[in-house]
Amino acid sequence: MAQATSGSVRVANEVIASIAALAAREVEGVQDVDQSSARQLMDWLKRQTVHSGVRVALDGERKLHLDVFLTVVSTAALQVVAARVQANVVEAVERMLGLEVAEVSVFVSSVAF
Repeated sequence: MAQATSGSVRVANEVIASIAALAAREVEGVQDVDQSSARQLMDWLKRQTVHSGVRVALDGERKLHLDVFLTVVSTAALQVVAARVQANVVEAVERMLGLEVAEVSVFVSSVAF
């Protein structure tokens, strides 16, 4: 029988961002996660770091707040794509990491024609 060990598991923001970015890319209508626009905007607004086109923040209740920056194909319905990205990101992060996601904000930073 395995002995229980004490300690903690910490997940880097880069890992959380990578999982969220992969989940966003799986959604039909998403061309890519827009890393450069996300980085420029967050640097300008809040001096916060963005990884893989996703900003990760943890609130006082240990819930995640994610901002995902996307390039969407021109034929896609933006509201539909955004809603699917939100659902897919929440499902992937909660399933893979066991962390609660409070919100996923989607920013369409460009459209691919």
